[in-house]
Amino acid sequence: MEVNFIDQALSSKASSKIDDIKRKSGSPDSSENFTEMLTETISVKETKQKPVDKKLMDTCIEMESIFVKQMLSSMKKNVDKGEFLHGGYAEEIFEDMLYDEYALNMSKNSNMGIAKSLYEELSRIR
Repeated sequence: MEVNFIDQALSSKASSKIDDIKRKSGSPDSSENFTEMLTETISVKETKQKPVDKKLMDTCIEMESIFVKQMLSSMKKNVDKGEFLHGGYAEEIFEDMLYDEYALNMSKNSNMGIAKSLYEELSRIR
C-alpha cells in the first residue's frame, strides 16, 4: 500500500512538472512533443538495461575488496606504532579482520570502478 502511495505521488509530481513546462512554453504542440520524447527516452533506457548477475557482481566486489585490503595493509605498515600502544598478537588479528571489513565496505559503498570494470569484462566473456 505504501509503494502505491509513493508511485502516485511521483506520477502526480511528474505530471505537474510537465504541466508547468507546457504553461511556460506557451504552445501545446512543443510540450506534447517534449512529453512524447521524455516518455520514449525513459522507456528506451528501461529496455536497454541488462539484468545484473548478482552472484557475479558480488564476486567482483569481493575481488575489489581484496585489492583494497592490500592497499590498506601497505598503508598500515607505514604508520609507526610505539611499543607502548602495542596490543600483541590478538590486536594484530583483530586489526586484520577490521581492515578486511573496511575494505569490503569501501568496495560496496564507494565508486572505485574496479568491480564494475571487472564485471563488464567477465559478463562479456560469458
